[in-house]
Amino acid sequence: MTIKREAAPRHAGGYTLVELLATLGILGVLASIAVPSFTDLARNERRAAVASRLVATLLLARSETLKRGGRPLVICGIADRDGNGRLESGELTCAGRDWSYGWMLATWDDADADSTVDPGEAGPVRVFQTDAGGRLSVTGGNFTASPPVRPAGTLLFKSSGRRTSNGTITICDERGPEQARGVIVSSLGRARVSPRRADGSALLCP
Repeated sequence: MTIKREAAPRHAGGYTLVELLATLGILGVLASIAVPSFTDLARNERRAAVASRLVATLLLARSETLKRGGRPLVICGIADRDGNGRLESGELTCAGRDWSYGWMLATWDDADADSTVDPGEAGPVRVFQTDAGGRLSVTGGNFTASPPVRPAGTLLFKSSGRRTSNGTITICDERGPEQARGVIVSSLGRARVSPRRADGSALLCP
């Protein structure tokens, strides 16, 4: 007589509830570590991109003064005053110390000799926009020049070998002064990026 043997019960595939909860807990810990790192990486990339554009503007200004026979140029902040996301011709004027929207490199003919870049006196050569979506603030310094150029935050650029404005352009984000970067402009128009001001003091954010 043949005796039938019952097959051993097979274990169902998958995870137990405890295993699933443990896995989710580990993933949560890893995510909490990774997300801030990716956020900081994105912020650093935005900050570096703006700093690179500023340095490129200074390099372009040096070559443009030579091309234009030593005619002085200005670099200054611009503003989208009507908030429509576009820069109309009437908005291509020096707007003060806030460069967060962008800036322009322009020729300057001080027709009334008042050391002020009035509307109509600046001829834009190149316009730069930060494309930072309000996530960065860019502030033009109290640039030194003789006589001072107005509005405040306007950088006067003269031909190579002649004294130009000097000072610091500060780039900040939500992390504040500790993660800010300054583009330091020398009196000869050379630029370098630094985590501190030219005198070694801390950068200031709005």
